[in-house]
Amino acid sequence: MIAIERVETILLDVPTVRPHVLAMTTMHHQTLCLVRIFCSDGTVGIGEATTIGGLSYGPESPEGAKLAIDTYFTPVLQGRDAERPGEIMAALSRMIVGNHFAKSAIETALYDALGKRVGLPVSEFFGGRLRDTLPVLWVLASGQTAKDIAEAEAMIDQRRHNVFKLKIGKRPLPEDVAHVAAIKRALGDRASIRVDVNMAWNEATAIRGVSMLADVGCDLIEQPISRDNREGMARLSARSPIPIMADESLQGPADAYQAACSAVAPVFAVKIEGSVAKIVKLEHAWRRLDGRNDDGFQVAPFPG
Repeated sequence: MIAIERVETILLDVPTVRPHVLAMTTMHHQTLCLVRIFCSDGTVGIGEATTIGGLSYGPESPEGAKLAIDTYFTPVLQGRDAERPGEIMAALSRMIVGNHFAKSAIETALYDALGKRVGLPVSEFFGGRLRDTLPVLWVLASGQTAKDIAEAEAMIDQRRHNVFKLKIGKRPLPEDVAHVAAIKRALGDRASIRVDVNMAWNEATAIRGVSMLADVGCDLIEQPISRDNREGMARLSARSPIPIMADESLQGPADAYQAACSAVAPVFAVKIEGSVAKIVKLEHAWRRLDGRNDDGFQVAPFPG
């Protein structure tokens, strides 16, 4: 048996390239909880628990993840067989409620160590990769129209990104729409523009907002209303001329599958932090549902 000898957690603050203005807070740095699992054969697996904006985004934070792992996870992990990640994660699920980001960091570190041990990429443990590259969008969140346009132009000129997500919801609806419209006019057909409202609107505002944003060339709207108002999300999705994306509404594979069955939204944002194994299961379920492909399945490296 290859045993887990110790678990180490580190908090790392990374400055943002500029203030990151969200509907509920403004970020000046991103805190990461890095996890290292040391195994008896000398392999070290690395994982990460990351959320944004302290506790303004959800019920977990990097600082809380570190505390949970140090205090409650580590005693469960020490001495266990590092070659059996599934068994370990099942034990953590039985013994620790919630703490999804902390659990994901541990799972990632276990599979990272296993991959290093056998000389395979982690994707091989989940059926192998389906593609070699993925498009990546860039978030524009300075809150200032001219700065966002300049930032987007630089990304396009450098051939780094041509899909942009704008953070809105902090200002009155007409001002947010004018902000989006100005950026879309400046970039034209060279870029796709999406927005993330982070639940800032009520349903009445969202009904107006989806129509206004569609008129100015927005391609997608992420989580416009509260995660608790699933019926409202379904009503918006049914009447919106552009796709609605569910993000904060998705708390795990079970409720995500129910959201798909209830037509809550045609597009899902799924966090890698939500467990690699569970994301693979959810993606397979998405493909089975009405014969859908992965066009409505967006994976995000961390919450946002």
